[in-house]
Amino acid sequence: MGQINGKNKILRVAEELIVKNGYNAISTRRIARDAKVSIGTLYHHFPKGKLSILYEISLSYGDKFIKSFDFSKIEHLNAPDVVKDYLFKLIRQYRQFSPLIKGFEIELLTNKKVLKDLQDLMQSKKHSFNIFVSNLLVRFFPNIKESEKTIFIIKRIFNNLIFTHVILENYYGTDEELVEILYKMLNGLLTSD
Repeated sequence: MGQINGKNKILRVAEELIVKNGYNAISTRRIARDAKVSIGTLYHHFPKGKLSILYEISLSYGDKFIKSFDFSKIEHLNAPDVVKDYLFKLIRQYRQFSPLIKGFEIELLTNKKVLKDLQDLMQSKKHSFNIFVSNLLVRFFPNIKESEKTIFIIKRIFNNLIFTHVILENYYGTDEELVEILYKMLNGLLTSD
């Protein structure tokens, strides 16, 4: 089995197991066994075990969102209905990602270093989703003060609100209500002087 195929197989099996059983209910040994690879192979590809796997899967979800992005609407991203449509898509994607989000929450509660690792990952060149979102925001709001810092804060706020909404099952009301909140926040944060 090739190195790439082994890594992808581990990721696919791990994602299936996490979605089906929950993050806490599976071990690296179970992932290796179900992927039919040795535990050494798993740790070769994912040095931090389940946490490294979780990081890789989160990167793939961002890539999936970018692939589903309708570039024909890009010139209309300042139109409220287009922005809201993408916010709905983002919430739906987070729902799919929900068992993995819970895994991150478990890791964050048990290991404070995870937050720093996650922040580094989100700011790295590897995380194409964050770069994609940052470029979109700067394109449509070129006068953002301290754009890098502002965009980082906006992404953190949005992630936290959507995570909470999804994990706690509609914590902020309906998805429509959350989208209205997010849209007003985004518009206010990016257009204020």
